[in-house]
Amino acid sequence: MKRSFSITDRDRAILLAVLHKVPILSEAALALWWQDTDSSRDNMSRRLWQLREAGLLARYSLPVQAAPRVELFYHWVPGMPEPDFGALAWQLSRRWQSLETRRTVFYTATATAANRYGRTVQNPLRSTSAIPHAILLGQLFAQLHHTAPTLASGWVAEEVVADSRGYGQKVVDCLIVDSSSTPALALEIAGASYAASNGERLREIHKDCSERGLPYEMWTVPEGGGK
Repeated sequence: MKRSFSITDRDRAILLAVLHKVPILSEAALALWWQDTDSSRDNMSRRLWQLREAGLLARYSLPVQAAPRVELFYHWVPGMPEPDFGALAWQLSRRWQSLETRRTVFYTATATAANRYGRTVQNPLRSTSAIPHAILLGQLFAQLHHTAPTLASGWVAEEVVADSRGYGQKVVDCLIVDSSSTPALALEIAGASYAASNGERLREIHKDCSERGLPYEMWTVPEGGGK
């Protein structure tokens, strides 16, 4: 039987994130909930171990092509000219080519956590090909949670977007909704495949958002792999 312990506000924020916002949080993403000091990193390791012992988090370590952070690649709002997708695809391809595969530690929520707090997002481990993308999406949420909490509070997960989309609309990685639950911003992680066919996937996202008059941001790995 797992020894019980008190759940802190930080614990709850992390658990709710991997249950209702993103399927995965890497150690790099989780580190944003602690100060950047040796003692805080020790505290983080100890607390994550306790959450695992309580049966609320599961830890994994896999070699994947994923950066320790993401950055804004480009954005579009109604009234702006159409982006140059060919040039963007070339830049995107170069970024991913420079990104080495590295062993990455990440965490997911368990069935025990889902029974306690509910669950919106699905466990990505059923498809290993989805893990690198999920890691970067989790990194984006963590970064917004700490730098733009208002945006993070309006984060609607892909599964909810898929259930509520209109006929023919694309499923983006995330929608940011305003106080009236109206979509205000779409967020997308641009993986290596988005550079294919001269940026055809980038064009598809743009066409869908522009037809809806919906601003969007495209995020991806930094130049040089984010080292």
